[in-house]
Amino acid sequence: MSSYTRGAPTVFFISAVCVLARRDWDATGGEVPFIGGRLSGHPMLYFGREAVPELRKAGLTTHAHLALQIRQAGEAMLSSPGQFLPPSDPKEFSARWNEIYGNNLCVLALFCLLYPQRTGALGMARQYMERMASQPSWLVRDAPWDEVPMAHSLVGFATAYDFLYEFLSEEEQERYLHVIGNASLYMYEKSSQRGWSFQYLHNHQPTNCVALLTSSLVLMNQGCLQEAYVYIQQVMSIMEKALVVLRSVADGSLYEGVAYGTYSTRSLFQYVHLLQRHFNISHFTHPWFQKHFHFLYSTLLPGFQRSVAIGDSNYNWFYGPESQLVFLDRYIMRNGYANFLAEQIRRYRVQDGPGQPARGQKWSTLHTEYI
Repeated sequence: MSSYTRGAPTVFFISAVCVLARRDWDATGGEVPFIGGRLSGHPMLYFGREAVPELRKAGLTTHAHLALQIRQAGEAMLSSPGQFLPPSDPKEFSARWNEIYGNNLCVLALFCLLYPQRTGALGMARQYMERMASQPSWLVRDAPWDEVPMAHSLVGFATAYDFLYEFLSEEEQERYLHVIGNASLYMYEKSSQRGWSFQYLHNHQPTNCVALLTSSLVLMNQGCLQEAYVYIQQVMSIMEKALVVLRSVADGSLYEGVAYGTYSTRSLFQYVHLLQRHFNISHFTHPWFQKHFHFLYSTLLPGFQRSVAIGDSNYNWFYGPESQLVFLDRYIMRNGYANFLAEQIRRYRVQDGPGQPARGQKWSTLHTEYI
């Protein structure tokens, strides 16, 4: 990151964008309606520091079933660090599709936050972040035109930075902030060059945009206000147009089918949540979100184990859909139906053999499902 404004007066930034948020933002232009967000230290992306004790308590009560999965994921990584830590060698890191590193870092960071007493967990997370930070690039060597694997790394790294900020040294905090800034700048530059800036219902678009939004919120919290404002403005310009398009999809479906559909909605739902939390812009009455539960329910095969294969997908979900379902119940439906369906899928879905979740994907939505 070549330059950034640290410690600029908050009142200056707020007045430069907007003092009061509007419920619906005009995707055709105008300023980002920023009202201060939740920028009092870290963590701040999905919850504040004051919520951490409550999250830990929930792991013993209402969220015990999810806490068990998070513990199992954390223990699996701790028991086999050679399998899960990113390689130090840049050639090895970029040799293949590497979304697994960003995906698994999120659940490892939440594991450390929920169980700070677990010996070795924080050390592994810091080593994980150090190895990622030491890479000259998060792109895949044979696909330098594709920013998706970089987006997975960026959203995972920025999320871990937010969750574990107080556990990092000052030198790590500063150096990792530069890593996030450099990656954000690259994603922003490509956002006006690649097809995902106008392919509004393509899974690459929400994946890349939410990575840039997540990192921009972290940059904003650290005082990098000028860059963050420009990046967030670009993300909203793209994503809000996609949400306008979705208003025409009356049945809550996605043309990419169920499997790739969950790839898109994983990030789309994160976008909606972050937008409401930090900018007070709500899409909770959007007609597509209100109908999306029916699409997920209608495409289930008997037994809750698999889904119908539609389009470029198979009979399994790629990401979630438990996380998306609990989001729908919490913010959209509020009637228990989506929570019930998430529970059935969680209980009966295939865990072993053909059809089991891929190692790089099966834990990637646990942190948002828990939150």
